Amino acid sequence: MASEDPQHRPPTSPLRRSEWSAKDNLKRILWGLCRPFWWAIPLARPPLIRIFGGGVGRRVTIADRVAVEIPWNIEIGDRVRIEAGAILYSLGPITIDDDAVIDRGAHLCAGSHDHTDPGFSLLRTPIHVGRACIVGAESFVAPGVELGDGVSVAPRAVVVKSVRAGVAVGGNPAREESTG
Repeated sequence: MASEDPQHRPPTSPLRRSEWSAKDNLKRILWGLCRPFWWAIPLARPPLIRIFGGGVGRRVTIADRVAVEIPWNIEIGDRVRIEAGAILYSLGPITIDDDAVIDRGAHLCAGSHDHTDPGFSLLRTPIHVGRACIVGAESFVAPGVELGDGVSVAPRAVVVKSVRAGVAVGGNPAREESTG
């Protein structure tokens, strides 16, 4: 059996400490324990977000298979619809204003890691979805993006920059779509 060549060892990962406080970790464990209720009882979804410190307005619909990572980082306005399979990856704050629609399988990603940091530190960058926005099916909204009021995101678009009010965007990366 050949001996291991020290020049060909895989690099070791830098040591990292947890980005989460003990209180946050306890809340995350409790949230995990509540997930069976989340999946089984649709009417329990808005109250569960509220119990864990998030905000949910009136007449909000949260469909089946919607994933919420950190409920206390969620603020949802009135009459919002979040369709089946949507992902609210709320490591950072996610705010969704009144009358918005987050369509099937859309992914709002308010967290990532700093790839320039050897410790790969956690970034918790907020996302804001304005009033009466439509975030299309299977689209992706990156950390730090703000969608102005009335923005329409096409299905499967990848939004990596903020979009001003009233604009329709599509593509990868998302760009303003022509109206003619």
